[in-house]
Amino acid sequence: MPSLEINELTVLIILSIPVAFSPYLLKKRRDIMKWFPGYYALFMVFLCTNLEAFVAPDTFNFLEHFFAMMSGILMCTAALYESYRKVLKGKPINLNIKKVER
Repeated sequence: MPSLEINELTVLIILSIPVAFSPYLLKKRRDIMKWFPGYYALFMVFLCTNLEAFVAPDTFNFLEHFFAMMSGILMCTAALYESYRKVLKGKPINLNIKKVER
């Protein structure tokens, strides 16, 4: 049976602070809403990691790896969406480069 590790518990405590303040953060900053599903999945990874030390280690181990996969997929989706929205769809950047005459 897995044991509770202090570093995983510390990460869970650190991750729970933004999760607790997420309604306020999302109210103030609407542009970071696309990153929160991946962040919540990452929170669930460490929650399942800590819970597997107490009950149903096989179930929580499966959930830990499932949420790790979902976190990666959701973060990549958010990064691609932001890249599309700001770089590809946005206004072109005009660089004022002067030609050097020789």
